Amino acid sequence: MPDQKPTSGPGERKRELGIYLGYRIAEWLINRVPRRLALPLASAAGNLAFDVAADKRALICENLSRPMRLPAHHPRVRRAARRAFRNYAKYLVDMMRIGEMSDRQAEELVAIRNIEALRVPSAEGKGVLLCTVHVGGMDLLGPALNRLGESLHVIADDTTYGRLYDHLASARARHRIFLIGWRNLRGLFKVLRGGGNLVLFCDGGYRRGDVPVEFCGQATTFPAGPATIAARSGAPILPAWCRRTADDRFEAHGLPLIRPTGGEPAEIQRATQELADAMSEMLAADPDQWYMFRAVWPQTDADRAQAAAALEAARRGDDWTRLPQATAA
Repeated sequence: MPDQKPTSGPGERKRELGIYLGYRIAEWLINRVPRRLALPLASAAGNLAFDVAADKRALICENLSRPMRLPAHHPRVRRAARRAFRNYAKYLVDMMRIGEMSDRQAEELVAIRNIEALRVPSAEGKGVLLCTVHVGGMDLLGPALNRLGESLHVIADDTTYGRLYDHLASARARHRIFLIGWRNLRGLFKVLRGGGNLVLFCDGGYRRGDVPVEFCGQATTFPAGPATIAARSGAPILPAWCRRTADDRFEAHGLPLIRPTGGEPAEIQRATQELADAMSEMLAADPDQWYMFRAVWPQTDADRAQAAAALEAARRGDDWTRLPQATAA
């Protein structure tokens, strides 16, 4: 397990302490209620959140409109967005229960459909970068892998909510899910070079200077981290998702491995575009599993033009990293 530097202390803000205490109370209550009763209550809470959280509702509809290839106001998109709110609420319930989950419960909850996707790199003495988006319940993959003798390392933000971060790390460690601070580069490479599995989420949203890709039919950016880390460590990228099924269990799937052959911009962009294509395929198959509450595509005309120009430069074989940055609107 990588070293985890405690982040709580005397200077912890009152808001962070309040969130921590609120989480612990909710966690205690949820673990006193059978899952079969807690999930319907979570669905009701998700419906309520959809009705009252107008800004978040608009963001989810805007994001889901891309994989669904429909306007954001279309009734089908709004229905999918409502289901996404419900799925997110149920995900929170399952996350709060993970610390007290038994091995038998884990075995009943998650099925891995193609574990051989992980076995190939392991046979080569390599770790695996499991790259995904905020869909289903990726953390629930950890207990399933633990049954097969595998551990799971998840990159997380350890710079805020220190006491909550420490608690979440402790609860997940029981199932060999280990949190790594996102700035701990040495820890990331140590995991991969030791043959471990590292989870990276790729749908953080458009940022100028990140890798230009076409995602669900429109230009945006993905972080350079997955392809860069894979190229430097020799560990392949495994696009993966752990989707919720109709009976509120989970199925984990992996798509074909992606192997960057170098760290030059053209190769980083090629591998990242391949990853974006895999993520598009996942979302198109089951869009209402996706609960991303931040804008994933550019929001201004200037950013949309910048994203499109960078993507075109990459497709021409030009160095997209040298493209002049337009002035933001």
